[in-house]
Amino acid sequence: MGRRIDPAERARILTDAAQRSRESRWSAPGRARVVHPVHGTVVVPHSSNLTAIQNAAEVWRCDWAEITDAQVWVAEPGDVPAKMPYII
Repeated sequence: MGRRIDPAERARILTDAAQRSRESRWSAPGRARVVHPVHGTVVVPHSSNLTAIQNAAEVWRCDWAEITDAQVWVAEPGDVPAKMPYII
């Protein structure tokens, strides 16, 4: 009755969706400064505070869900955002 999807095809679809989401987060037009007491400060692309924290966590190589005490601020006009990490 229902269409069965091959597990390998399902994995490929989910991986592609995650990659598109990541590329969308990193191509946001805004810039934000994310400040964390342990990891420091980083300027990242910003379309919302959540995406700024997710991008900062990727730069810091930690889980974004564990960052509860970070602050997101407007970046200064001359601030250059961090590059998207090649390997997650």
